[in-house]
Amino acid sequence: MRIIGVMRGYVLIWCGVVTLLPAQDPPDPRRPVLVDAVVATVNDGAITLSELRNVADPFIRREAALGKLGKGEAEAFYQQALGELIDKHRLAQAAKTFGVFTPEQVEMFFQRELARQEQEQLRDFGSFPAITRELKRLGRTWPTVQSEKRIDIMSRFAKEFAVYMRLQKQSNLYLTPRMLRETYERERHLFVHGAMARVSIVVFRGNDARASAEKATVEWREQEIDGQQLAARYPGAIALSDKAADTLAPELDAIKTFALAGPVGNISPPFESDGAVRIAKITLHLAERNGRFEDPAVQDELRARCEKRVVDEFVKQALDRAEFRTEVWQSRLVGGRRQSQN
Repeated sequence: MRIIGVMRGYVLIWCGVVTLLPAQDPPDPRRPVLVDAVVATVNDGAITLSELRNVADPFIRREAALGKLGKGEAEAFYQQALGELIDKHRLAQAAKTFGVFTPEQVEMFFQRELARQEQEQLRDFGSFPAITRELKRLGRTWPTVQSEKRIDIMSRFAKEFAVYMRLQKQSNLYLTPRMLRETYERERHLFVHGAMARVSIVVFRGNDARASAEKATVEWREQEIDGQQLAARYPGAIALSDKAADTLAPELDAIKTFALAGPVGNISPPFESDGAVRIAKITLHLAERNGRFEDPAVQDELRARCEKRVVDEFVKQALDRAEFRTEVWQSRLVGGRRQSQN
């Protein structure tokens, strides 16, 4: 089985077709072009490179557009996304082994949920031929869609069987008054604190600093742009990285007072100090709080935080159980290595 797993992992889908290259450099039709590859297997289930890209690429493009994608971070995002896909496949394959329902009952639940989702698609598109045309436009087929839905639905079932049903039946055993009290004492800083804020500041200097700052203030209020983008429109303007209000220098007390008043997104009027004109945008704001343990709102937050911790632990236990029942192989295409269980 291990040898088969290794061989299966190296299966590549090749196609000798013309790719989108510059006209002056046509590809050699005899040279194979990689269009997809298996990047991981979980038992007999395969995860392809295209599936991984569908998950990771939108996030990577967004981070790159915001200028937040550092060197080597794209590879890290791919590895993280692959790990999440592997966990989803593990849970999906383990859904019938948790003992809450028989494998036959779980399969029946899956078929019902699949039929329900297909009926929703039918209502959205109007007819099955319309759905088929849309799938063809996207380069997909019913079998591939159903295979993807099986992974999604079964992994969700596994979480519900291993976590939520267990929690519903025995929540009083996990969310105890002692646990709530200990969480409050450990995380007291979340419930009792002074006002806190962070601001993004753009600095203007020169003879026209005041006029530029006033114009920039209007633009910042009307447009969803960050400080760097705003400063780039004004020669000599400088955008500072976000700063905590309580760390600002004394000469910037006016900005500190403005920031601590909130709310998030508020744009300040121009402030003059130290030979420059500055405007600020509040990027984070927390009002002063003195939440007591007995307060209903504090109790609700504590219960939510404690329940999340319990759920995370149950999910981890479910993944550990699923991991014991699966064998995983990862391709070197994303920095993986063979991982064996049992």
